[in-house]
Amino acid sequence: MSATGTILIEKLDIYAYHGFFAEEERLGQRFVLDLLLETDLRASAISDALADTVDYGAVVGVVTEAFTAKRFNLLEAAARAVALAVLDGFPPVTRVEITLRKPAPPIHATLASVGIKLDYRRDG
Repeated sequence: MSATGTILIEKLDIYAYHGFFAEEERLGQRFVLDLLLETDLRASAISDALADTVDYGAVVGVVTEAFTAKRFNLLEAAARAVALAVLDGFPPVTRVEITLRKPAPPIHATLASVGIKLDYRRDG
């Protein structure tokens, strides 16, 4: 049996003031995050106990705090802050993949969103 599993948190919608342009800082905008957390899920699959897994609600709280605590110019920097907060706050998580989208970027084009995907792994 596999030693790891994946926890998915999809389409977490957070309003924040990130962006390079002055109007993004002044007005703010919506951001959408998808997170993939790699961790060992064997114990919780057997015990059916929250204590044996990573609490999704607690992760959402940490992600929201990390994402809104500081203003970032770039999506890359905001995603890094989120990944580090998750890895610091949840030792069982060995890998965090983040997809971060800006649904309404200040770009004169018809598009659904712009975004980035970053992958962070715990050292050691």
